[in-house]
This record gives sequence, C-alpha cells and structure tokens, in this order.
Amino acid sequence: MSINKKEFNLEQVVKLCVVVNISLFLFVAFMLILFVYFNITPMIYYSVIALIGYVLYFMLLKRLKVCAYMWCVYATIIIYMAIATICLGYKCGFHLYSMSLIPIIFYSQYISTKIDTKDPNPLAVSIAIVAVSIISSAIAIINGPLYEINKTIISVMLACNAISVSAFLIYYTKVIVDLVIESEKKLNSIANIDLLTDLYSRRYMINYLEEYDADDEGWLAMADVDDFKKINDTYGHDAGDLALVCIANILEGNCRQHKVVRWGGEEFLIILFDVTEEEAFQISEKIRTEVEMFPIFHENVEFSCTLTLGMHIYQESEGIEESINCADKALYRGKRSGKNCSIWYEKE
Repeated sequence: MSINKKEFNLEQVVKLCVVVNISLFLFVAFMLILFVYFNITPMIYYSVIALIGYVLYFMLLKRLKVCAYMWCVYATIIIYMAIATICLGYKCGFHLYSMSLIPIIFYSQYISTKIDTKDPNPLAVSIAIVAVSIISSAIAIINGPLYEINKTIISVMLACNAISVSAFLIYYTKVIVDLVIESEKKLNSIANIDLLTDLYSRRYMINYLEEYDADDEGWLAMADVDDFKKINDTYGHDAGDLALVCIANILEGNCRQHKVVRWGGEEFLIILFDVTEEEAFQISEKIRTEVEMFPIFHENVEFSCTLTLGMHIYQESEGIEESINCADKALYRGKRSGKNCSIWYEKE
C-alpha cells in the first residue's frame, strides 16, 4: 500500500487516534467506577471488555491500521451506548453518542479513500447507528431502566456524556472543516501551478495581472521554443517534456525576483519587475543564451533548444490582453526574423 505523504499525513492521523483512544479509555474507566459503586453488573462486564479493547486497539494503531481501529471503536461505542441506555434509561444520555459518531464515520471514509481501503457506505452506517440509538431508547422508555439510580448520579452521567459528545462534535467538525479548507487550497494550487514544469499556470497569471499595480513598471516577455514540433518528432514527446522542464529551470534561475509562467504548450510568459528597459532586455538575452548553450540528454542522445522572446512594457491603459498580445506580436516578428533572438514590440 503506497501513501503520498504530500497529500495525506497518515502519521498525524495516527497521533490523533492515540489521543482519542486514551480519552475513551479514561472515560470508560471513570464510568466503570460509577457502575461498580452502583453494582450495575452488565455495564461492569462490558466496561472491562471495552477497556481491554482500547488497550488492544493500540496494536492496530502501531501497525497503522487506522480504518480498522476506527471501526472497532465504532462497534465498541455503539454496543456500550445500547447496553447503557437499556440498563440505565435514556435520561443518562448514553444515546447521545450516536450524534458524535456520525462526523467521525465520514472522516474515516475520507481516510479510507486516501489509503485505498474500502469502507461501508457512511450514510448507511450513520442510519444504522441512529436506528440502534432509537431502538435502545424506545426499549428503555417502554420497559423502564433495569437499574434504578438516584437523580444526582443520573445528572452526573448526563453531564459527562453531554460534555464528551460535545467535545467530539466540536473537534471532528473542526477536523472536517480543516479538510475542506485544505482540499480547496490543493485545488487552487493545482489550478495555479503547471504540473510538468512547476511554474505558475496561465490562470494564475491572468488573475495576478488583474490585481497588478501598473504604477510599478513591469515588462512582459513572451518566450517560445523554436522548432519544438521538430524536437518532439525527432526525439519523442518525453524528450520534448524534458526540454520544457530544463528551460523552465533556466527561466526560474534568472527570474527569482520576477514571475515566470508556462503560458501554454512550448510558450512561457515572463514578467519583470523594478528593472529598466535595458535591464529587461539583458535578462531576456541572458536567458536566450543559456538555453541555447544548455545541453539536454535523453536516452543517450544530446540535443539543444533555442528561444525566441518578444518583449513589451505592461501598461494598465492597454489592458492585460492587449499588452500580452503586443508581446506575442513581437515574438512572431522575431520568428520571422530568423528565430533565437530577443525583440521589442514595434507598433505597426
């Protein structure tokens, strides 16, 4: 079983489960003291079994069997809830645990999808838990509790159960909200970063330029790999991808204070900040020269690429599309002029 830790931190989940397991163990141990004091035999037996279970569950966590652990905990709590409700009545609040289990079930379903295990449908399990809660409460209401305890202890148990359930609900609601936020960030990251070159994507740059303060002078350079189709046809698409990655690294190495975007296909857009027109051209020429001189090795074959760069000042009055279009026109004028050059936009 393989786990991508960039996307999912299993060890962190295990630590969370250890904390939950210790909390459940302590809670059941506390309740066992009350059950012994009032001589509630079924709950004494089951509490002891549950405590042994929680100790054994640590073995599952040690082996990173998170989903198996969670389902064992569900079963333990559901049985505990049903027996306690029937023995002591619904007023003690044990039936409330059905509410706390539901968000945990959906969380475990999320975990199971990350570690490639198949879990039961969370909606069906949630309905089953609610059904057990309703049935055990109905039995307690119809037949009355099997053991009579005073109102003070009922209030204490109700308070303990309500606090525990509230803590579970608050905590796991926060966990689920954090997961939603994290997922949204990942989706945005995927949309904003080009997967091949690890450069910014076209979508990101369009949004960025819309918010860009044009009072700060900026220069656009649209770069295109010369004869890229020939590279793909001659050396293969893997070689073409490798060439794009190498060029992207050169662009980033020369533009650490600037923005570099994979605009599409073999095209890159560079935005240069806080530089003069002369400095912008020097950066463009440095990039062009480095790309031309850089040897690319693929399957024991060496080849190289060249770039043509079209340059234009970014002006708010022109708008984003027009400014990029001008850089693009300069690029294709460079292509017509013999390629492998840096060239400024000239109004026709």
